[in-house]
Amino acid sequence: MIDFDEIRKEVAIRHNILLDKDDPILVTVTVNDIVLSRYVDVVSERYEAANRTLTVSLQQQVEQSKETAAKIITDASDYVSEQVRQAIVEAVNEAGNELKRQIGNAQAAGRDAVTGGHNAKTAKKSALIAATVAGTAALISIAAMIVVLLK
Repeated sequence: MIDFDEIRKEVAIRHNILLDKDDPILVTVTVNDIVLSRYVDVVSERYEAANRTLTVSLQQQVEQSKETAAKIITDASDYVSEQVRQAIVEAVNEAGNELKRQIGNAQAAGRDAVTGGHNAKTAKKSALIAATVAGTAALISIAAMIVVLLK
């Protein structure tokens, strides 16, 4: 509450005027105090309401930020996952193509080896036939020479 004695003392010091305890100006001070108290109460209520509204708004912003962060993280991990998957698919395709090429080369080498084996058998048979023909020709030549010498 208001200390009227303190007010009377301060007025006497500043203005060199003594106020009675029943001076009507003190009623004005009381009315001003009542009005000011009510305004302070109204302002306090509005401040508390604004503070609650601000707190709720901040909580909503925090929740929204969490949702946004979660979406960003999820989208980023999906992107990275897709990039890794594509890189793996490309690597597997490249490895598969290289393996196919190596298998094709091995098959060609196998066919060449088989063809070389057939060619070697054919050459062996041809050499055997040539040796047989040469041996027969040599025998015939020897026989002819013997016949010529005996005559």
